[in-house]
Amino acid sequence: MSHYRINRRRFLQASAAALPALIAACGGAGTSTPTAPQAKPAITPTAAPHVSGPSGASVTLTVLTHWGDQSLLKALTPWFEECARKVNVRIVHQTVAFDQLLTKIMTGRLGGQSVDIYHFYNLWLPDFVGSDLLAPPPVDVVDDIKSSYGQGSVEGVTYNGQVWGYPTEVDSYQLIYNKRIFDEAGVDEVPKTWDDVRAAAKRCTKKDSNGKISQAGFMLIKGWDSGVVHPWLSLLWSNGGEFVSKDYSRALFNQQPGVQTLGFEMDLINDGSVNLGFGLEDFVSGKAAMTIMANWWGASLRASSLGIKSFGSAPIPYNDGHESVALQYNWLWGVDKNSPHADIAWKFIECLNSPRNGKASPMGEYLTTGLNALPSQLSDQKALANRINDPFIKPFVDALRNARTEPIIPGAQEIKTSLQKQIEAAWYKQKSPKEALDTAAQEADRILKEKRQ
Repeated sequence: MSHYRINRRRFLQASAAALPALIAACGGAGTSTPTAPQAKPAITPTAAPHVSGPSGASVTLTVLTHWGDQSLLKALTPWFEECARKVNVRIVHQTVAFDQLLTKIMTGRLGGQSVDIYHFYNLWLPDFVGSDLLAPPPVDVVDDIKSSYGQGSVEGVTYNGQVWGYPTEVDSYQLIYNKRIFDEAGVDEVPKTWDDVRAAAKRCTKKDSNGKISQAGFMLIKGWDSGVVHPWLSLLWSNGGEFVSKDYSRALFNQQPGVQTLGFEMDLINDGSVNLGFGLEDFVSGKAAMTIMANWWGASLRASSLGIKSFGSAPIPYNDGHESVALQYNWLWGVDKNSPHADIAWKFIECLNSPRNGKASPMGEYLTTGLNALPSQLSDQKALANRINDPFIKPFVDALRNARTEPIIPGAQEIKTSLQKQIEAAWYKQKSPKEALDTAAQEADRILKEKRQ
């Protein structure tokens, strides 16, 4: 389960070959191929689609997700069957490994074999909308979404002023720390400011007889676009900075707040508090005191030999004079524009996201039991408070009150991947923070200009 959760977020695999042809086939304009992030082997999906619903139903809907792990299917299938009966449809549930999801969506549409319903990452919205892939929800569905979900989640499924689907899972970032290491180092209070983090990281760092860091005071996640950019962007916002201009015409992350933010990460490295050879597994095994990571990682920490009680979470550290701001991102259900049964597809999705007599919705139940994730729907958060308000998860829930959604802009994936590479170049002292961010901003400006044409 923990292996699945790491792979699921780590690898946003784009179809570099399929997207240009898809755009041409669909008549979309102003959308170019997203850069493919790094990929590693993911779990094997189920060998065959799973079928749910009454055998006599006249309509069959095909649903595509990356939830092919048997434990996830066991948690999700009963809810699919319940809603299939209520709507009187048969559901064919196709699954692929996460690193194949975007490719499957693109190539399926191009080959005339698109499914009816998708579950996807909201960063893909600009490309999907630009290539005319999605069906706008009915008015009553849009009204339900706007009234049942927090502002951040609604913004997370909105593009060009249009809500495109039901938010499901919401993820936010927080500072995660090892309680034992803090206790042994005499760190009595969880760091709140950047200066606090530097001081605590120094106290928590240990080196072996050769001077190599054996216990890191802070862990920077590398080799994964979200692992590099999401924590950095949370820190940028907690320093009063901005990612791009409001009209999406140019990058702003290379201005002074951005340089200071990357400079803060470089301070941790130069202090000798970071071992860039460490990865997520090193934190899980207790070799690092702090990192910034998303709530879904709690599943890995729970399953670790140390157990979830060994770890704590706290707000994103802020620079003096500013406030803590966490990044959040969403997943959503959407319907293919070419589906001949779009109206019934929306009814099925609506059933999955409808509270049941004061209880949580089917999706809320699934997200908190199958995925150990945070549900976006406000009523689910209330109904499932006993699950999501444990000491580790509660700070992530609280952070949603003022969290900012990951910028949903044309070319977002390309910009993100480029920025990741430049931030890492600074970490390895190949470039100064200013040089690295200027290079990334120049590339971002090029991409943004291309999308406007």
